Amino acid sequence: MTADAELVFRLTGGVTVAFSGREADPRIVGGPRCALVLGFLVVNRHRDVSLEELAEAVWPADRPQSWNAALRILFSRIRDTFRLVGLPADGLRSRSGGVRLTLPASLRSDLELAEMYCDTSVGDPQAVLQNARKALGLLVSAPLDGITGSWADHVRAEATRIRIKALEIDAEGSLRAREYARATHSAQSIIAIDPFREKAYRIAMRGYMALGERGQALAAAARCRQALAEELGTTPSAETENLYLEILRSDDHPTRVTVAAATPSIENNTVRIERTAERVTIDEAVIGAAHGRGQFIAVVGEAGTGKTTLVLEAMDRARAAGTTVLFGRCSEESLVSFEPFVEAIGRELDDLDPVTVQERLRSAGPGLVKLVPQRMWETSDILVSSVEDDDRALTMSAVLEWLTSPMRRAPTMLVVDDLHWASTATLDVLRFVIHGSESAGLTIIVTVREEFTDRADLRSVLISPSRTRGVQRIELGAFDVAQVAALVEASGSDLDPAALHDRTNGLPFFVSSLLASDALRSQQQLPTSVAESVAHRIRVLGADALELLEVCSVIGLVSPRGVLRSAVEPMDDGAFAAAIDELSQARLITEFVSSSEVMIRHALVQESVYVQMPGVRRVHAHSRVARAFEDHGVDHEPDGFARMAYHLSHGLDSDRPRSVEYSIRAGDAANSIGAYEDAVSLYQFAAERLTPRGDSSARCRLLIKLGRAQRKARNSAFRSTLLGAAAMGRRLGDVDLHVSATLANNLYGILYVHIHIDHERIASLNDTLHALEATGRDDGSSTAHLLAQLAIEQIWTTDHHTRRDLLVRAIDAARAADDTDALIAALSAVLVSLRTPHMATIRQDAYEELEKISSIAPTRTLDPMLTVWLARAQVVNGELAKAQHTIGRVSAAHTSRDRELAWLVSSIDFGIAVAAGRLSQCDQQLEEIRSIPASPIETYSFGRLLAFVCGLRTLRGDMREIVDAADDMTERFDLVSSYRPILALAMADVGDVESAARLLSWYDKPRVAAIEVNHVWASSIAVLGRVAAQIGNTIVCEAVYDLMVDHADETISAVAVVYGVTHHHLADLSIALGQYDRARRHLDDALRVHRARGFDAWYAETLYLGALLAAKSSGRQPTDSIERARRAADDTGATAVRRRIDALAGRWKA
Repeated sequence: MTADAELVFRLTGGVTVAFSGREADPRIVGGPRCALVLGFLVVNRHRDVSLEELAEAVWPADRPQSWNAALRILFSRIRDTFRLVGLPADGLRSRSGGVRLTLPASLRSDLELAEMYCDTSVGDPQAVLQNARKALGLLVSAPLDGITGSWADHVRAEATRIRIKALEIDAEGSLRAREYARATHSAQSIIAIDPFREKAYRIAMRGYMALGERGQALAAAARCRQALAEELGTTPSAETENLYLEILRSDDHPTRVTVAAATPSIENNTVRIERTAERVTIDEAVIGAAHGRGQFIAVVGEAGTGKTTLVLEAMDRARAAGTTVLFGRCSEESLVSFEPFVEAIGRELDDLDPVTVQERLRSAGPGLVKLVPQRMWETSDILVSSVEDDDRALTMSAVLEWLTSPMRRAPTMLVVDDLHWASTATLDVLRFVIHGSESAGLTIIVTVREEFTDRADLRSVLISPSRTRGVQRIELGAFDVAQVAALVEASGSDLDPAALHDRTNGLPFFVSSLLASDALRSQQQLPTSVAESVAHRIRVLGADALELLEVCSVIGLVSPRGVLRSAVEPMDDGAFAAAIDELSQARLITEFVSSSEVMIRHALVQESVYVQMPGVRRVHAHSRVARAFEDHGVDHEPDGFARMAYHLSHGLDSDRPRSVEYSIRAGDAANSIGAYEDAVSLYQFAAERLTPRGDSSARCRLLIKLGRAQRKARNSAFRSTLLGAAAMGRRLGDVDLHVSATLANNLYGILYVHIHIDHERIASLNDTLHALEATGRDDGSSTAHLLAQLAIEQIWTTDHHTRRDLLVRAIDAARAADDTDALIAALSAVLVSLRTPHMATIRQDAYEELEKISSIAPTRTLDPMLTVWLARAQVVNGELAKAQHTIGRVSAAHTSRDRELAWLVSSIDFGIAVAAGRLSQCDQQLEEIRSIPASPIETYSFGRLLAFVCGLRTLRGDMREIVDAADDMTERFDLVSSYRPILALAMADVGDVESAARLLSWYDKPRVAAIEVNHVWASSIAVLGRVAAQIGNTIVCEAVYDLMVDHADETISAVAVVYGVTHHHLADLSIALGQYDRARRHLDDALRVHRARGFDAWYAETLYLGALLAAKSSGRQPTDSIERARRAADDTGATAVRRRIDALAGRWKA
């Protein structure tokens, strides 16, 4: 190897950089994505990497709109990492849409060095051996820990290849050096990675013999023979066989070698080819989960490749090892919301004793009781929430709690079969469970047909981007000719394996189906498809068996025996039993006596039988099945409503109108457990079939249900649906329906933080209020809700006095109606729509009353958006610990399905950290906020980051990022009043005082006074005053001081980011104006308020102002004041404040 090669980039474990005795972790410098980008560039260091390719690696899904800017930030952080260890920052070069590492070739990664250490051309065997051991020392851990993606998988595969090579060199060299124990250890390590490498078995055998462990040597030989035979269908080479015979001859009484028998098949009479590698993958995952490393495995392949067989075998092995196994499947018709979870949890509940059932359900909470309502009688003391709560979040949390509960005494396996049929709602819950179980003793295995993997919501589950480990994908393919030949031989068939393979394309289910069919073995012509094979097999069935099989295909893959029996009347019991036996012997169905169910052996059989049924027989069968379900009471159960709707809608014409009622009831049931997408489908189904077609109260009510479900499903169609329902209610003269439709049509989340004016929605609210007034009902709960929504909608179209008047009316109406929910809505609207300092008193009163309501009913479910606004108010008030507790009430289940809410929650966490002076953690938090995709209605995504960047960089770092966005911000000066002063402040911060002054010269007193008083007014004025003070624009300083002085005690904030108390900015302005006595009074108040409210970073900034005032007023260096300010800045990580303090101190040094 090259003598001057130096290890600089370590990829194993996590990505780190080391140089000149110093080491830096890019995760700490710039977060996980910084480590990912650096790792990707190191792996591809010998070429230019396009920004598009890099973005695909960083954001395989949900790429943010501002990804180019985000990459530039990451490049900057990588350069910072280089600087920390003494590497040149220009070692990362970006230009012409690409990026590349340009460091000297002698600076290597650990993988490059390990490859070099495995060079056997050195000549000296001892040097070769020592180099291999150095390589193994570099490869103790797998590379790129916590980084996912195909490129990372390729790097890990390459690392495995290098490690095997190093182990081979070490094993052979150790054997020659008579280090037999090390030789066998290295050989066994190779076998664990690659069980088909014969050379490793021979080294192990020789090593064990040299150690006198003849039995171990024979066991190694037996394992070699078994691995080659089971997986490759071959025997060991002559060299291995000769070594084995040599070991046998070494003793007259050879030890009998016992090898564990293969795992029994699901059914003893099933001929199969074992998939050893896949089996090992699953078994190792189960072991990992048992050690608290949650696992997710997707088994993918086309229909009939044996996916279900593979996982059922894995379930048997897991049970035998003490794992609790749960199984659920997704049906093609998706008749039951959250079907796999309902089935899996329901079956487990059936196996538990009543006391345990109660304990487990209480632990999981109301969400699980709603999911399995048939068990509700066992937990009558559990409070079940109303349909207006976020029931999806309840369900998600409950399922995760059930599967990972500390009450479990053993690891758990959840298998979800046929995930490709899952609804969006089911996939949403599964995605959350996968993410939330990463450190739990849970293995999740799903089976998926290959042709569905491009479905967007399914793909997001399969790649599990939120998981940092424990995600694997098993691809199942067709059998080759040798495997087909083995099946033919094992079955005793005389079919030609090659012809069978050609006809079936090696599809395992098709092959097994043909071999298992006695009727086909004598036929000259083989079927060309599964459907044809099934047709051949059902052609020889008796009439009763055929009817029974067809009814089974109508019901689905699994049929309750009682329902099936009722649906095939007037078949007598004897004929029914004989038909069951005939179908079982034909291997078309499986009967589960213990659970009273009959299952068609494969989904392909069910699909084939259903498609081949004549239309008339199929229609009659659906109607008979619907009546059978009614006879068994299924029509009164929530999960039975959708079944009834489905079968009635596919049945006789006389039955189809009844499907509308059941579809609506099924939609209500789905909505109540948070399966909003399912509810939308069911309500739409009902709306298409409801008669009469025109206006009616029934249709209006249905449209309101549909609109509410669409809104909760984040389906933008909710707006037009509910506007239409409101118009229909108005045409019908039904004020209640008119009001219900209007109140349901509120824009959740996005409106509160973006500039968005919906004039049609505002007109609808006013129209509904007028309708109430016309009927003399303008002082009740409905009026309160409508006024509250109207005030929020008019944030950008009316002044705060108008909105205040609306909300005073709303509060009065809610009190008059004694409606707590209406009062909460009105008070919440105050927090949302009256965010100017002029409205501080009414806003504080509203906050205190909301707090009182919450304390009176502490178990009351708070709307997540209300929780956000309460937490914001607490941050502004300086109640930081309370704010942290409040925002903690928004669960991960809430944020996982709502990016906007996730952004808001992250903004609160960030705001708390900034206010409390925990600035060192804010860089990472800012990157997390930046990584959340922007709202679809946003036209300028950097705009919503601006408050965070400005707020943090005022205290820590610098404002170069804002300066870099100057062109985009300048274009929007007329739209957003805060952009001009923020850009001026950033210019001054980076030393471009001339540009800052030029921007500020636009202002005079009339223009300052004309700045619109809205919820960004206070922060805009504060920033304007700050930059004016810095550059000495006294005209602006005086104008801003006059506007702010009436709000001296108020906290300035933007989004949830505190910008200090107004007294601080008044002091800054007073210093600039030479009003030193006035400045001292404001400084004293600012220090007091900042300390009382816990605004530690701004306390440091105020101490800096104190030092500045002392210097200006005395003309001397205020040493004590400077040192005090320095300590406060250092304690909080306020590097920007420290920079200003050092500049002040430097004036005297100069």
